[in-house]
Amino acid sequence: MFGKKVKTEVKVEGMHCGHCAAKVETAVKALNGVKSVKADPQSGSVEIVSASPLDLALVAQAVESIGFKMVQ
Repeated sequence: MFGKKVKTEVKVEGMHCGHCAAKVETAVKALNGVKSVKADPQSGSVEIVSASPLDLALVAQAVESIGFKMVQ
């Protein structure tokens, strides 16, 4: 068995360029259980694939620690 994958999508305010998106991806990817992160600065969406459901408070904390704000 390859393991379960859970997709979570959140919105992040303040991403204006690829550099911003990369910072968000790096911060969220550091969370335990996260397999991949794809941030889109134009739409503000961040798609997270993880091994199990994520604690959104931890995601928000990671995003806010680098100067952005999670709005969903």
